[in-house]
Amino acid sequence: MRIGELSRRTGIAASRIRFYERHKVLPKTARSENGYREYPDTAVKTLKLIDGAQRLGFSLNEISNCLSEAAPNFPSRAAMVEALRSKLEDIDRHVAEVRAKRRQIVKLLKEIDDQAPQRRVTATRSASRVTHA
Repeated sequence: MRIGELSRRTGIAASRIRFYERHKVLPKTARSENGYREYPDTAVKTLKLIDGAQRLGFSLNEISNCLSEAAPNFPSRAAMVEALRSKLEDIDRHVAEVRAKRRQIVKLLKEIDDQAPQRRVTATRSASRVTHA
């Protein structure tokens, strides 16, 4: 099938398909005599895997490694489960880091807010001393 049909069947733009080829995530395909790329039917499944993995936060490098380890076959169920578990651990670590940063920001805001009235009182007292002097 040509790139236009592959694009229609996957919902992925032809330019994106070429991007995946340039970055060696999608294997380059043979060209016909007239120069058109001819994709095998398996390209549909591979592209859907690539697109879905990217939506889940996998990098092109992670996807490429997973696909190349299984080449020319599709990644095994066990390999996909392992990759998904690893990504879930990464996400959990990231969420924990973000929560810690959030707690720090809330603490700083509270400290700043708690100090604000004291500054105003001190500034008011200082100003009144200057005017009375």
